[in-house]
Amino acid sequence: MPEKYTLRDEPDKTMFVFQRLGKVYGHIIKNRTDKAPAKFIFETEKYNSIDELKAQYPEEGN
Repeated sequence: MPEKYTLRDEPDKTMFVFQRLGKVYGHIIKNRTDKAPAKFIFETEKYNSIDELKAQYPEEGN
């Protein structure tokens, strides 16, 4: 279930969603720029569904 989306409140960051052992979590990555590579920021806590994750970390355009 690999999925990624841009965060609504932080358009310079992308959420990569993963599922493991029935739980959903995400890695927030700061997007690369002309002067800097992409950078891992942090891993979210684990949620029971992708909807719970997106409620805490909304998708751009929603």
